[in-house]
Parts: sequence; C-alpha cells; structure tokens
Amino acid sequence: MSSPLVTSAPLETPESTSLSPVYWLGENADSVFLYREFREAEDLGDPITTAVNAALSLQPLDSDYFNPWRPASKVGTSITKGSVITLDISSDAFKANVDEGIAERAIQQLVYTATAAAANAGLSTPGNPLEVEILVDGHRGYKAFGYVELGALMTRNPELTAPIWVIDPQQDAALDGRLEVYGRAVAIDAQLSWQVSRLEDAEDTGGSKVKSGTVAINAPDGESGEFRFGLDLPAGTYRLSVFDAAQDGSAAAELNPDSKVFSVK
Repeated sequence: MSSPLVTSAPLETPESTSLSPVYWLGENADSVFLYREFREAEDLGDPITTAVNAALSLQPLDSDYFNPWRPASKVGTSITKGSVITLDISSDAFKANVDEGIAERAIQQLVYTATAAAANAGLSTPGNPLEVEILVDGHRGYKAFGYVELGALMTRNPELTAPIWVIDPQQDAALDGRLEVYGRAVAIDAQLSWQVSRLEDAEDTGGSKVKSGTVAINAPDGESGEFRFGLDLPAGTYRLSVFDAAQDGSAAAELNPDSKVFSVK
C-alpha cells in the first residue's frame, strides 16, 4: 500500500498561542516528509521572523525528525498584501552538506514554516494563496546547498506533506490524566489504526500495549484531513503510535507511522 498523491497542503488557522509553528524533516519509509512542532522561540519582533529563525537554529523535540539547517547570523522577513512573504537569510545558514532531495525539502521547510507563521498570526489574506520568495544576503539567484536556485516565488509542495502526522500530543508532553489526540493524515482508507503502549521510562523502546483502536479521517481518498480521539489513562509514561494498517492486518506492516512519547500525571 503506498500513499496517493496529495493535492493540497492546508494552511494553519489562527491560534491564540505564543508558540511558533516550526517545520522539520522526518524520514518515512523510503522518503522524507515535513512535520510541524509548536515551539518556544526567541521573539525577534514579528511572528514570521521568529518562526523562520527558530527553524534555522533549533533542533526538533521529536528524535524521529531532523533539521539540516545551520543558524543564520541574519534573518529578515516581510509580507506584502497578505500574500507574498519575502525571506532574507544570510548565506551561513546553508553550510550543511546535503543531497539534492534534502536540499529541496529544506527549502520547503522554510516555505511551510513562513506560511504557517503568517497564517497562525492572522497576517495572511483569507482565500489568497501565500507565496514565498527567498533572498540570500539580499540577492536573488543563490543556489541553495548547491542545488536549488532561489528567487522565484514558491508555494507549499503538497507532495511533501507527511502521510500521518500526530500534532497533539507533542513529544514529551505532560498530560493531566486524559490523552487528547489530534493529527492530520492523507486518506488512503477511511480510517487509521492507533496503539498506546506503556513504557518503563521515556527511554524505553519497547513497552506493553494497553489500548488500541481505529479513528476516521475526515477527507476523501488522496486528500489531507484531520483525525481526533481521546481516552483516559492512569499515571505513567506512554508511547502513542498512529499508522495505516496493512491490508492483511500484520503488525509487522504498520505503514507510515508517527509516534509520540508522553507522560500522564
């Protein structure tokens, strides 16, 4: 079973939070996709600059994700008419040695992060697609990581949307008795499978299954949609995994999984 082509990458909706939406890269099967965390970040005066700087300088909380960027000595941003975001980044951010596929995804990481920050802060015009222009040291035409020429307007590439992405809880979240799960997934079948395992501690890579089930995705096949469910758990440390079940039901063939470790007080 393989993921169908994703035809849309929905923007975030405005949130009343001081945290910044930041996208990371994550391996899944034989490809690399984009995943988001909400992070505390140094306030640089506007939400887009703050989020983009965080994407360049922080590391993900979830060890399943990674960040190919190096910290930039300068990050500037602006938004025009609620639809065009311009990023101006210093060239020292591009020092990593990556292949062409990661280079392309790293650029999309900034596109997703900048557009997420604008939408999350209510800076974009509703119904007007956000586009991103990336300058390096104030100039167009820089070849990012030696592969991707910058300067043209870019939009989110929906094919890089994670097949399954657990948004809440975030990695290492501490919950008060009840697990509320929220995420997005590309609909392959009408539903996803999930499992909660109890761990000895946060470093436990095994665990014992305590609950499992299925959850519906509110989207037609090939589209990205949301899923939600909740359950009560006793105090302890747990791992949640959400995945597409193989057609033969084999536990060894859990497809496109995303997992989070969390604790319940």
